[in-house]
Amino acid sequence: MDTRRGWIGTIGTLLGACPASPVALLYSDLPPPARALAADLGVTAETFPAYRTAQRATLTRRIVAGSAEQITYYLLQSRSFTILPPLAPLGLARLPNQHLPAEVAQRLAAWRAAAKAAEDGPDERLRLVAGLTRTLPADWTLERCYDHTMAFLRERLLGEQAPEAVNALYQRRGLLADSARANTAVLTTASPHLGQPKRILLAGPGLDLTRREGFDDAAPLEQPQWDWLRQRFGPDVAIDAVDVRPEVLAFLRGRKRCAVEADITDEIPATGAYDLAIATNLFVYLDDRGLLLALAGMARALRPGGCLLHNDGRFAAKVFGGAVGLPVVQFAPVALGFRNGREQMDRAVLHRR
Repeated sequence: MDTRRGWIGTIGTLLGACPASPVALLYSDLPPPARALAADLGVTAETFPAYRTAQRATLTRRIVAGSAEQITYYLLQSRSFTILPPLAPLGLARLPNQHLPAEVAQRLAAWRAAAKAAEDGPDERLRLVAGLTRTLPADWTLERCYDHTMAFLRERLLGEQAPEAVNALYQRRGLLADSARANTAVLTTASPHLGQPKRILLAGPGLDLTRREGFDDAAPLEQPQWDWLRQRFGPDVAIDAVDVRPEVLAFLRGRKRCAVEADITDEIPATGAYDLAIATNLFVYLDDRGLLLALAGMARALRPGGCLLHNDGRFAAKVFGGAVGLPVVQFAPVALGFRNGREQMDRAVLHRR
């Protein structure tokens, strides 16, 4: 099995083709030290199938919850479908808990009146949001999307002074496509250590579809990490993007970019194919079990000597990386500037296989 998967990955790399389907991560892919850690976390050879089944069900729920947040941020702030004044999501979250303020109900009604026409309109962002709305399960009404989003924001505001609470919140949060300036800041900081990769795995590239605050309809739809990698390494580098968000995959494929639908805790695009893997602002959504499996998958995806870059500051990332054959070789602080009078910091963590 390993020989066949490696052969397929090598052929795909030589041809420069986008992988047609992802490769499943097997329990047998875990090195013995990683299996010992997995057992400590309650995942053994016997429980692995049930764990994966449960994780896939959780993934489905988190994708829907992420769609609900993105739709809500757009419906509250966009000027593309209504002349009603935009509403600040964080401002609404700070109000005394109320189900649906009148001004929010008006914006939801305006969207319902405009959504059908938006599906075939010229505004790509509008079409993507309309597509997300159309694919919501029947019990996820716009009102439920709003309530869900406000509940997250209120919990996020309450946990601002408790990093552990914020970490736990993001590990159960819906999966969003939003990108952040930190993504490219981490790449810039790590740039001197990235070499000249020929093939890159970009996990969770994100998409500037909407934002939690300060959204602007005129802002172009962008994938900052993809653009940074193209500018830094040139047009000949092969970039395979992997994501689970439907609008991200649609955006990538619409621009003829490699887009593989896969959960990085369960699948990788190819085995031994990549010189560099990027996973910034992605591991934050994973608990320790998911983090261990994601790192094991990245190790399988990389060639010997290949590097993984991320920005997760947990000590577990260092321990798990060593257990799967990806020791940390660089760790550097990343300055993001000031917000509300406080300096914002991140980190660049580089592993090498």
